[in-house]
Amino acid sequence: MLKTYRRSMFARILAAQLGAIPAGLAIAETQAQDPVRTAPALYTFQLPAQLLEQSLLAFSRETGLAVMVGAQGHSHLEAPALTGVFSVDEAMSRLLADSGLRYRRVDGQGIVILPASEKSPAPVIETVVQEEARPLLEEIEVIASKRRTNLQRTPMTVTALHSGLLQERNIDSLEALAAEVPSLQVTRNGDHTASMLYLRGVGSDNHTEAGDSGVATHVDGIFSSRVQGSAVLLYDLDRVEVLRGPQGTLFGRNSTGGVINYHTARPEREWSAEFSTSMGSFQEQKLNAVVNAPLTEGWALRWAAVRHLADSPIEYSEDSVFARAADRYNNTDLFSYRLSSAWQREGLFNWWLSYERFEDRGAGSLPIVDYDTPVTIDTPGRTQLDQDAWRSRLEVQLPAAHTLSYINGYGITRRSQDWDADRTGPVGSETDPAHYHQSNRTIWSRYRARQHELQLKNSDDQQLRWLLAYFQFAEKNAIRFDLEHQLANGSGWGGAPAHSFQQPDRGTRMSAVYGQLDYDINENWQVSAGARSGRDQRYDRGGRNIACPDLIRSDRGGILGDIAVNEASAAEDQCYVANYNDVDRAWRSTTVMTRLGYQPSDDALLYLLYAEGFKPGIVQDGAPLQGEYEGASDPDYQSALAALIRRNNNGAAYVGPETSANVELGFKLGLLDGAMTLNGALFNTCYRDLQVSGIAVEEDGTELIRSTNAPSATIRGLELELNWAPGRNGRVSGFLSWLDARYDHFLAVDNEYPNHGQTWNPSADNPALPNLVDFSGNHLKQVPGLSLGVNYRYGFALSDRLRATARAGLRYTTSMYFDEANRGNRSGWILENATGQWVQDPAGATRDFDRRDTATLLSAGVKLQPVDGNWWLDVFGDNLTNTLLASDVHEADVAAPAYYYSPPRTFGLRLGLHFD
Repeated sequence: MLKTYRRSMFARILAAQLGAIPAGLAIAETQAQDPVRTAPALYTFQLPAQLLEQSLLAFSRETGLAVMVGAQGHSHLEAPALTGVFSVDEAMSRLLADSGLRYRRVDGQGIVILPASEKSPAPVIETVVQEEARPLLEEIEVIASKRRTNLQRTPMTVTALHSGLLQERNIDSLEALAAEVPSLQVTRNGDHTASMLYLRGVGSDNHTEAGDSGVATHVDGIFSSRVQGSAVLLYDLDRVEVLRGPQGTLFGRNSTGGVINYHTARPEREWSAEFSTSMGSFQEQKLNAVVNAPLTEGWALRWAAVRHLADSPIEYSEDSVFARAADRYNNTDLFSYRLSSAWQREGLFNWWLSYERFEDRGAGSLPIVDYDTPVTIDTPGRTQLDQDAWRSRLEVQLPAAHTLSYINGYGITRRSQDWDADRTGPVGSETDPAHYHQSNRTIWSRYRARQHELQLKNSDDQQLRWLLAYFQFAEKNAIRFDLEHQLANGSGWGGAPAHSFQQPDRGTRMSAVYGQLDYDINENWQVSAGARSGRDQRYDRGGRNIACPDLIRSDRGGILGDIAVNEASAAEDQCYVANYNDVDRAWRSTTVMTRLGYQPSDDALLYLLYAEGFKPGIVQDGAPLQGEYEGASDPDYQSALAALIRRNNNGAAYVGPETSANVELGFKLGLLDGAMTLNGALFNTCYRDLQVSGIAVEEDGTELIRSTNAPSATIRGLELELNWAPGRNGRVSGFLSWLDARYDHFLAVDNEYPNHGQTWNPSADNPALPNLVDFSGNHLKQVPGLSLGVNYRYGFALSDRLRATARAGLRYTTSMYFDEANRGNRSGWILENATGQWVQDPAGATRDFDRRDTATLLSAGVKLQPVDGNWWLDVFGDNLTNTLLASDVHEADVAAPAYYYSPPRTFGLRLGLHFD
C-alpha cells in the first residue's frame, strides 16, 4: 500500500528515481497547462476505476515520471477510469479530481502528491524538503503468474533478469544465463547441435528428435520444443524469467523441473536505434542492431539482428584434414534477426506479431581431452541449421475489464550436419576398411511445430482474480541420421559397420485446459489454487533403424538399395531393418497447485506452496523382427510385424511418464529500508518414474540412446537470492544454491560399463541378471551440492563529462557427477559382474573421469559512458583464471576421456551507440 513515502517501498523506489531535491528548491503547484510548453508530450492511458495508488503506479510506468506521495490517509481513495490520450497535467488532473489532493511538478523530473490546500487555487510557491537520499533498489516486474506483478510481491520462486542487466553482464548465451540463475546447469551435444538444460537436477540427456526435457522453454509465450534459436543466441530481450520447480497450472505444456521464459523487446511508441560491435579473443566479432519505428499513433515496428563469429580455440593434429581456425570444430558462426509489430486500438485490442530467423553455420561442438591436446580429424565439421518462427498474441478487451488473449505460434527447423565421432582417425581412414572410423551425419531433418492457446482472465485489481485457458500443441518430426562406425577389422556394431536411422513421421500432440484462482482474504493473507488437465500423445509411424554391411561412404545420403526386412532375410551385402520403431501412446494427467501467502508488512512476504508436475512418456527405438521372410509382401512377415508393433505399444518402444510433487516454503524480504532484498526458498521435491537417458550397448554391440524410468528420487534444497545497494553508486547481487538430489530406488545396467558396473555400485542381487546394479542413494547427474554467484558493480565519475562503471563476478560450484553411476575414479582394475573376478582395465587408471571437481570462475569489466552522450564502451574479461570447466563427459571408458568444456580465458571490447 502507498501509505506514505516514508513507509512505502514503491514510494521509496520512486524517490530514488527522482533523486534528492535540494533544500530551498521552489516548486509551483501545477493545476493548469504550463504556458512554456507549447507542445506537451502525450501519453496513452487505459486505466480502469481502481484504488488511487494503483492508478499512480500505472501512471508512473507509462510516463516514466517518478511519483512521490507526501499525503496521509489516501490509501482508501478511488481514482476514476482514465482512457485515452492525455498530457501529464491532463491525466493528473483527472486522476486527482475527486480525491481532494493536489500535485506538484519538480523541474520536469517527477511529481509530488500533496494534501489539499486551504488557500485559493492560485499558484503558490512552496518548498519541499526531502530527507537525505538513500541507496535504493529498482522495482522489478514479472509476468510469471500470467499477470504483471512486482517480483517482491509474487509468491513464486522466480529469477528475473531485465534487459539492462542482461546487457550489463553480457548475458548473450544459455551458458552465460546459467551462471546467473540458482540451480541451473547447461551442457551441449555435438552431433545434434542441441543444448540440454538441468534445473534443480531435472532435465534430459536425450538430444534426439524424441527427446523431451523436464525444463520447458517458452519464447513470448510460445513453447519451444527445440532449444535452439532465441534460446541459444540471446539478443534484444526485454527480460528472462526462470521459474523453478514443477509448473503444472499456469502453462499449457506441463513441466516437472521448471520453466524458462524469454520475453523479446516489444515495439515502442518512440523512434530509437541502437548499434553495437564486439571484438575479442579468438577473433571474435559480434554485431548487434536494433531499430524501433512508430509508424502511426497505434502502430510500431521493431527490427533487431545479431551476427556472431569466432574462431575455434582447439588445435588439429598434423595428420588431420586441413581447416582454418575459423572453420574448425567449436567455432561460432551464428546469425539471427527478428521483425516484430505492435498494433493497438485503445479500449479494443492489442496485437503483437513477430517473425524470427536463426541460422547456424558453425562446425559443431566437439568434446576434447583439453585445450592443449590436438585432435585428429578426418570428417570436417559442417552444420546447416535454419529456423523460422512466427509468433502472435492478440489481446481483446472485453466488458468488465476482462481480457481474452489468443496466442499462436508456428516454427520450422531444418538441419543437416557432419560430425567426427572418433576424433582419432587421420585423413584417409574414413575410406580405409583397416582403420577404425566413426562419423555421425544428419542427412536431413525437419521439425514443424504449431501452438494455439486461448486465455481468459479478469482484471488484476480484483479481490478474486481468475484465469482460464485452453492449450493445443503439435510437432511433427522427420529425420535421416547415418552412422558410420567401422572397426579396424572391417566389422561394426552387430557385424554392420553402418546404420541409417530413418524416422519419416515421429511426433507429439498435446492439449490441455488449465486455470488458476487467486483470492485476497484481507490485506495480509492470500490463497491460490490451480489445476491443469490434459492429454499428451507420442507416436512414430514407419520409423526404421537400417543396418548395412558396408560403409555408407560410397553413397552418403543416397539410396541404400533394396532393404531386407531383417538380418535373417538379407542377402549378402544387403542392408536390412535392425529395429522397427512404430508406436502410438497417449497419457492423460491432472496436476494441481495450492498456495498460501502471508504479507505481514509492505517489505515481507511468506508463502507455502504445493505443486505437481507431469512429463509425458517418450518414444524410443523399438524391437527387432525375428524369423526369416521372403519380403515385405510375405503374409508371415505382415503377421509378425503386427505382433511386433503390439509389443512396441506394450512398452518395448517407449518409457512411461514422470511425475513430481513439490512442497516449498518461500520468503521475500525488503531490508535496510529499501536498500536490500533477500529472497529464498526451502523445498522438497519427490519424483516418481524419473526419465533417465543415456547411450546403451545392445546385445549385438549396437549403441543406442535408451531411456528408462527411475522409480523414485528426492531433491531437497535451499536457494537464496540477494540484491543490495550498499551505497548510491554500488550494487551487490548474488545467489546461493544447496541441493541434495538422490535416487531413492533405482536398479539399472551401467551404460558405459554394462559388464563391469559392480566395480562402482553393488549388485541388485538378481542371479538371472548379473549386470543389473543398484544406483539407489546415488546423486543425480548435473547437480553440484553447492553453487554460488556474486556480482559487484560500482559507478564513479572520471570527469564532469565521463562516468565509469566497474564490475566483477565470481562463480563457485562444488563437484558434480556426469552419470547416474557416480563412478568418479578408475583404479586400473574392473570387476566382472558375471564372475566376480577383478581384471585389468584396458583404459587404465584416472581420477574424476566422469565427475567435475570443485571450480571457481572469475570475470571483470569496466564500462565507460558520457554523462551527456549516446555512446558506451565496455572492456571485459571472462574466466580470468583460465579454469578448465567441463559441462559433460562424452566418453568415459577410454584412456583419455573427452569432455564438453566452457570457453577458456577470453578478453573483449564492446562499443555501442544509441539514438533517440
